[in-house]
Amino acid sequence: MNNLEKRVNNLIKRINSDEFYDNKGLANEIPFYIFDYNPKEELEIREFLSKDILPKFVEGENRINAVEIDLFELMLESLEKDKILEKSFNLEKKRGTKFLYEKLKKSFNSEVIIKYVEEKGKNSNLIFITGVGKIYPIVRTHTVLNNLQSIFDHKKVILFFPGEYSEIDLSLFGKFKDNNYYRAFRL
Repeated sequence: MNNLEKRVNNLIKRINSDEFYDNKGLANEIPFYIFDYNPKEELEIREFLSKDILPKFVEGENRINAVEIDLFELMLESLEKDKILEKSFNLEKKRGTKFLYEKLKKSFNSEVIIKYVEEKGKNSNLIFITGVGKIYPIVRTHTVLNNLQSIFDHKKVILFFPGEYSEIDLSLFGKFKDNNYYRAFRL
């Protein structure tokens, strides 16, 4: 068993514990967590989420109602709903990727993200946020977490982060400083 498998197994045990479920030991902090990992393990994380973690919660733990929200997929859904997904591809061809990113940052802003996340997470008590690496640099992790605080004060949020989290700093891919965020607990 490699280190990532051990960490994921510990994550499953922790989430299924009474302490986690009852928010014990948080000292009135919001139940936000960050599971950081080496970006080279991205495909393994996706595999764990799709086949191991979520099905175990749904089938084996009736207290937990978890949902995975992939930020990149959320952006595509938003663009499709607004009927601008194809226009985005054309805009990128005409004006370049950097120009498209700047436009997407404005249209897929934190207000839009929070609305979608709130809707998708309304019937859940545990929310997995994924797709952080896929959505960079359009969406920044600390911005999402800061805005989620306003809508989820009792729901547990676990953000899967391809990089390093020191419980103060977020470093995406181990090299891009994503700004400070100190309200989440490292898993």
